[in-house]
Amino acid sequence: MEEWVRKLVRARAYFLSPEEGGRSRDVDLRDGRRRYEMLADFGLGRTEEGRQRYCAAVVALEDGPGYIELGVEQVVLVGLYCPDAVVQPTVTFDLSEGPKVVARATVLSVLETTVPR
Repeated sequence: MEEWVRKLVRARAYFLSPEEGGRSRDVDLRDGRRRYEMLADFGLGRTEEGRQRYCAAVVALEDGPGYIELGVEQVVLVGLYCPDAVVQPTVTFDLSEGPKVVARATVLSVLETTVPR
C-alpha cells in the first residue's frame, strides 16, 4: 500500500490562455470556502489498468484570495497529496482539470511535508 504524503509547495505557475488550450475564464478564489482542486502530474507513470497516476492538488494564490489570471505567470501555493513523489525546487509539473492540462508549474520551494500516522 502506498503511503500518502501532503506537501505544501510554493510554485511559479503559468495558466494557459483559452487560445493555448487552457480554461475559458479566470479562476475566482475570492470565496475562501471554495477550494480549487486539480490534478498534478509529476511523471509517476501508469496504474496496472494503464491510467496515468496523478497527485491530488489544491491551488491558492500566494498573496491570498483573488483571481488566477490566464496567460500570466503567477506564484501560487499548492497542497499536494500523493505517494512520495520527488518534489523539490526546480521540479516541473503540469496541473490539470480532469484530462485537460491548464497550467505548467515549477517548484520554487517546499514549505511543509506531513506524513499521516
